[in-house]
Amino acid sequence: MEPAPNIANILQIPRLAKKREVKGASRTLLERLSSRRITNQEKAEFCTQLSVMLQARVSLQRALGALKRQTANHRMARVIERLGIEIQRGNSFAKALALQPKVFDDLLVTSASVGQESGRLPEVLAHLAHHLEKINALKRKFIQALSYPALVISVATLAVTFLLAFIVPTFAEMFKNFRVELPYSTRFVLSLGDGLTTYGSYMLVVLAVVITLSWRAMHSAAGLQRIESCALRLPLVGDIILKNYVARFCRTLGTLLQAQVSLVEALEVAQRIISNAEMRREIQLILRQVKQGRAVADPVVESKLFPPMVSQMIAVGEETSELDAMLLKVADHFEKEIDSRVETLSSVMEPILILFLGVLVAGVLISMYLPIFDLVNVVGSNQ
Repeated sequence: MEPAPNIANILQIPRLAKKREVKGASRTLLERLSSRRITNQEKAEFCTQLSVMLQARVSLQRALGALKRQTANHRMARVIERLGIEIQRGNSFAKALALQPKVFDDLLVTSASVGQESGRLPEVLAHLAHHLEKINALKRKFIQALSYPALVISVATLAVTFLLAFIVPTFAEMFKNFRVELPYSTRFVLSLGDGLTTYGSYMLVVLAVVITLSWRAMHSAAGLQRIESCALRLPLVGDIILKNYVARFCRTLGTLLQAQVSLVEALEVAQRIISNAEMRREIQLILRQVKQGRAVADPVVESKLFPPMVSQMIAVGEETSELDAMLLKVADHFEKEIDSRVETLSSVMEPILILFLGVLVAGVLISMYLPIFDLVNVVGSNQ
């Protein structure tokens, strides 16, 4: 005779199942929260760690498995897992990278391919890590330089909007009982406040449409080209952006040549990964003339985008057969110059923006108090 089932255990089964579901759901949520976008810094760390393991004679498959377990970003862990699966299927490391173009660009794929063929993959990965760290540092400088002005302008916009929407209408009600003519600045601020109160909802709709169209333009090829073309022509900022493109081109080309990629193939890769259309056209002209047998320095001299120093350093590098080293030195020089320019621009803009914010807010408040001062003077003179 079978023993009677334990009622407590039966009742506990749904609870255990529910606990497993909650635990699984929380784990999935945790993975989603930690599955952020893969940054250049994470790719640089991946290249560095993989290079160190390969130099220590760890097999590529075991190294990828160890990196998968160590990474905190679940999206990066899945990418590394797919790399391991492709290598298990018999594909090369470069082929495995190429199958994930959203994560690994042509620079990494081409360099890894040449590194595997030449038996210098650990060294090539170390160079790639250095390249990615430099690009990431330069990008971080730009973000830091632009974030402060954006923050001040946003604060100024919110402060003025708050004053016009909530403070100015209070003064407007009070000024209705005044029998003196209001100053022009006061009337102007009151009209702005009245317009914001009346058409505020329509303004929000228009602002949402403008932001949406701007976002789409920035993520479309034609719109991005127009924005980048206009940005290059801006005073002060345009020169910094141009030198950023030149530094990135030189560092990319130098890194590829250092990995023993052919000059023609390196120029083709550099052309594909540079986002600016004008710079891509210049690289296309350089590539066409190099294929015809000319030296790299000749078309660079004729280019309007590359400063004279670049062509001189490239010419010296070609004469001494150290073009890769010279290109990396040029990139270092321009990156240092960009750092200096960005710091100078930030230090100059900071007091100007603070002064702008103060003048803007003070102007609105003074315009509101001017009629009160005039009324006090009138009352005093009558007494």
